[in-house]
This record gives sequence, C-alpha cells and structure tokens, in this order.
Amino acid sequence: MKRIPKYCFALSMLALAMFATSSSALAAVAVNWTGPSPSGVYFAGQVVNPFGNANASGIVGGSGLDLALVLDSSGSMGVVDSGKTLNQWLQEASTALVNALPAASTSVSVIDFDSSASILQSLTPLSSGSAAVISAINAIDASGGTNIGAGIDSAATELTGANHTAGATQMMVVVSDGLSSGDPASNALAALGAGVDAIHTVGLPGHDAFTMQNIATSGNGIYTNVSSLTSLIDLFNGTSGNLVGIDHVDVTMNNGVLINDIAIDGLGNFVLPNATLAPGDNVFTAVAYDTLGNSASAELILTAVPEPSTYAMLGLGLLLLGWVNRRRIA
Repeated sequence: MKRIPKYCFALSMLALAMFATSSSALAAVAVNWTGPSPSGVYFAGQVVNPFGNANASGIVGGSGLDLALVLDSSGSMGVVDSGKTLNQWLQEASTALVNALPAASTSVSVIDFDSSASILQSLTPLSSGSAAVISAINAIDASGGTNIGAGIDSAATELTGANHTAGATQMMVVVSDGLSSGDPASNALAALGAGVDAIHTVGLPGHDAFTMQNIATSGNGIYTNVSSLTSLIDLFNGTSGNLVGIDHVDVTMNNGVLINDIAIDGLGNFVLPNATLAPGDNVFTAVAYDTLGNSASAELILTAVPEPSTYAMLGLGLLLLGWVNRRRIA
C-alpha cells in the first residue's frame, strides 16, 4: 500500500481541524415568532405586524431580548484603520445595531473592557433609554490591556441580575481586536451556566481568531471575522450580513404571498409588513437558512373572529326578526 508522506498527513489533519473549528459555532438553525401572541383575541379585518427572530445557534427566543454589548477599549483600539480608529468604527457600528433593534422588546447594557471591565450602562429598555445607551457607547476610550474574560463576567452579572427582563433572551455580543489575557472561553462557559443564552463574538483586524472562536463555541454563539472595517456598520445593522449566522429568511403571509429574503437586523430580528386578518385561522410561516444551507421553520397562527360591530348587527337582526314574528302571531 502506498504510504502518505507525514507532512501531507499533517496538512490534511490541519485542514480538517480548521474546517471543524470554523463551523463548530453553527449549532442549529432556529426561527421563532416572538409576537403577537397566538392566544390573543383578534378580529377579522384587523391589521397586524407579526415579528420574529432567526439565528444559527439553535436559540428559541423569549418574549424579548436583553443584550449586553461587551466592547474592547484596550489601547490598540486607538489604531487608525481605513481613516478612523478601531474605536470609532466600533462605536458607529454598535450605534447602528442599537438603532436597528426592535425598541419595544429590547433592553441593552454597555460594558467595556481593557485590563479590567466596567458597566457603563446597565440594562436599559430602548423604548425609553436608547439615547443613554448610545451615549455610553460613545464614551468608550482606548487604553490599557485586553481582558475579555472580565468583560464577559461583568456582562453575565448584568444579564442575570435584577435588571433582567423576565422571559427575555439573554445575549452578549463581544467585540475585540486583540489577544486576551486569561482564558475567556472558560468565562463564557460560566456565563452559560449562570443563565446566559448565547455569546456571539466579532473579531476586528488584529484579533486572535482562535480565542474569539472558542468564546463563541463555549458560549453557544456565532463567531464573525471582520476583515474590512468599511463593512462593519452594514454587518451590525443587518443590511449586509449579520452577527448570528443567518443567510436569509423567507416568509409566507396569511394570504399565501411569499416574501423572499425579508429584512433582518444584525441579530436576526424581522417584522412583517401590514397583514389584514381574515375570519378563522391566519397562518404565517417563516423559514430561516444559515450560511451552510441548513434550515428551520416556524408557524404562527392567529385566529380572527368577526368584529364586535358584526356581532352587534347580528344581535339587532335577531331582535328585529323576533319582533316581526311576534307581530305576525298577534
């Protein structure tokens, strides 16, 4: 039997290892409807805008989202790339993400880390405090070392603490450009053990890919390698790519109309256009696809009954019919 040279075998094993590592964060596609509730009361002719979420981490979302932005503020974030410092690029992208998220169902906390970590903004509902969240993002500087684990620990404390919204998905987005001290993957595992649902990571130019990928894998999240900072804002707000490994989402409306590639934000949230409910069951179907072609689907059924005015007219008609019959008998 022909023997394979040792260096060829080693290269083959390395290639397999690289492939396994790059795909390991794509756990399973998940798509779910987060509103409105299928147990609600709806009337024929009512206009609704169902909304949902898709991701490639297998997360079945809750009734909302508690998000911790865990952002690198180390000295290397002051390096200029493509006309701006890394810190400026990150501030603009994080602001774009916040502005794209569904304000009615999202709370955001801002944590920065260098040699240590600080909670710059506790979990704040975007419906009332988006300005405070953006102000905290813009206050992040660039100095010190890189301790990603400290940022993850602070975010886990915030997401599982008193400010957590009951029933909401608890998620982190961790962004860094450097090599961290310690073993942040172990911090990610501890965060999941404490109740966090997912930790997504974004590596800026200069980051250590092995570390950021291991954090995402340990944190049931998706690792994104950003090679061009000019695409960062589009990635964060979902106009070109996203942070949760979704390629696209197709939706079939209750009237049978198919919407291919409905718009999603950077974390996979989507909202349907106006849908007028018909009497009976109104079925909405979403099918999500990840970047590897895997898919998952979910149905939302909203049952609509005749409008109250219809009931009133029916009752009046019955009364008139009864009166006519009594007159005839008389």
